[in-house]
Amino acid sequence: MVQAEAPEPATAEPVSMADPVPLATDDEPADVRPPARQPRESVAKVVRPRGRPPGKRSDPDWKLFSHFLKRSTQRQATALLFEQDDGRDLSDVLQSLLEKWVARERAKI
Repeated sequence: MVQAEAPEPATAEPVSMADPVPLATDDEPADVRPPARQPRESVAKVVRPRGRPPGKRSDPDWKLFSHFLKRSTQRQATALLFEQDDGRDLSDVLQSLLEKWVARERAKI
């Protein structure tokens, strides 16, 4: 069996990364140069934060608790709040009622 000789590698001139890149000059056609960037008019962009606005869960003054309520009372209160549509939820109502109760009870002491 005859072994084929490996071809000799082609010798090419080494390319240096430091070789300067020729720049366009004034005597070259204008379409060779990249177009100059024109400044855009300043447009005020409104940056909206992502996601929902912070609520009670992210407010350190509020803490999630679990309490028992009668189902019918909770449903009636939720329905009334839905009808009133003033932005309050059940936790706002309960907070208000408890604050009034605490103030009244402290006044007794």
